[in-house]
Amino acid sequence: MKLYIVSSVDTVLEHWGRALKIFHPIQLKTITELNRPNEGVVFIHDSSLSDSELDDFIRAGLSKIMILSMVPDFNKAQQVLNAGAMGYGNALMHESHLQSAYQTIEEGKVWLYPDFIAALISRLAESQPKAISEHKELNKLSVREREVALLLAQGMTHNEISEKLDITVRTIKAHCSAIYEKLAVKDRLALSLLLHS
Repeated sequence: MKLYIVSSVDTVLEHWGRALKIFHPIQLKTITELNRPNEGVVFIHDSSLSDSELDDFIRAGLSKIMILSMVPDFNKAQQVLNAGAMGYGNALMHESHLQSAYQTIEEGKVWLYPDFIAALISRLAESQPKAISEHKELNKLSVREREVALLLAQGMTHNEISEKLDITVRTIKAHCSAIYEKLAVKDRLALSLLLHS
């Protein structure tokens, strides 16, 4: 799958070029240069487009889009994800994060900083205080998997769950894999959305 990058800032373009060279990115000056919009992943530096242009492009559903900002903002992350973007992060984040974001979005999954994911889950739990422990999907899980799933849906990290349940982080990760498979979700954010639905 192709990777297209859109930015008008030289330092950002240089950083992305170094980080993403293994994916052979194609630089676009404007988003309108994208000939076959469904064929690739598009990394867009948010300062390259006006807010309305950015919203129009995301809502058009033309590609797998990652929005990157010099100053990431939680509310902006929510806004672009609600509009249909598949990722949001810092334009100058570590190279390994940029590579991970590309691979995750290429697979059709949502990519966010782990801190943003925890914040989204916490806000979701606060805004929808429904008793998720009665959700019918939890019946597919073992007792321990159910415990772990409920704690994940509250926004707890693997380390916090490990301490609370007095089991290793490795065991927590094994439970998470089983939970995601049984409930047909991709990650903790999707799990939280499912259980709060």
